[in-house]
Amino acid sequence: MDFKRIEWIFFLAFLGLNMFLFGIYQEGLKEENNVSFSGQTDSIEKRLGKDGITYKGTLSGEKKEGYYLSGEQTNFYDEIQKERDTRDRNFFKNGIELLDNSLTVYPQMNYAQTSYFIDEKNVEKSLEAFLNDKDSVLFGNQYRYLSDFSNLDGEFPEIVVSQSYKNIPFKDDTTQISLKLEKTDGSDNIHKIYKYTQTHIQGIEELRDKTDLSSERDAIETLYINNKIPSNAKITFGKLAYTRIYKIREKNVYVPVWFIGIKSNGSNLQIEQVNAMSNTIITNNIVPKVENQ
Repeated sequence: MDFKRIEWIFFLAFLGLNMFLFGIYQEGLKEENNVSFSGQTDSIEKRLGKDGITYKGTLSGEKKEGYYLSGEQTNFYDEIQKERDTRDRNFFKNGIELLDNSLTVYPQMNYAQTSYFIDEKNVEKSLEAFLNDKDSVLFGNQYRYLSDFSNLDGEFPEIVVSQSYKNIPFKDDTTQISLKLEKTDGSDNIHKIYKYTQTHIQGIEELRDKTDLSSERDAIETLYINNKIPSNAKITFGKLAYTRIYKIREKNVYVPVWFIGIKSNGSNLQIEQVNAMSNTIITNNIVPKVENQ
């Protein structure tokens, strides 16, 4: 058997395969560059303007720092029992529902609780009294107002407050309080809290060292070049917040994400999500659950 000849055949075959793969790689780079850098002679602001896309103020190029975080869902049943054992045996005795690590409270059904009202003209001040009342809400001082995700218009006003970590809020169903409001007689600006649903995480940990994040401007440019912002749309807000990307047994894992609000003519508000660590679009990603074997 001519081993030398076989060696040459394999060598030429692998050389041809490598050249083929290298050609595909180069072509992919060329296409990627066409997507990423087409029209780069103009700034993103000019390109948005040419498409009639408007926004308020300026696009921020500030690059903040953030983390991969983990946290475990709070068991509200245990927390309520602690309050009853140490402080008040009638704590949250009436008007509550417990379901899958969430707590829903109906203040009007518990006469021991104070009624709270939200003034549209001074929402944060109104919320401060409610969140600091230990008889009305658990861990209230850990939450902050998310104005971009709240809605005081229409028939069913709602306010969202959320936990935060090192001045970056969470925006996720696992870390927030959603307050449902009802209008009061005699004033269109004053609303009463008639129920709220709360989730909470505890034991927040940094899984990696902090890293530089993409800016609001980077996130909007990524959405633009991937055709996620229609012509003549309005960018209503850009908000950096942590959101859950997957769950490992009892631990949730969160990353910083840019939430970009986009309003097109005649359509509802569209909220796109861009991972601030990788600057990639993650809108509508399903949160996978990983079970250790």
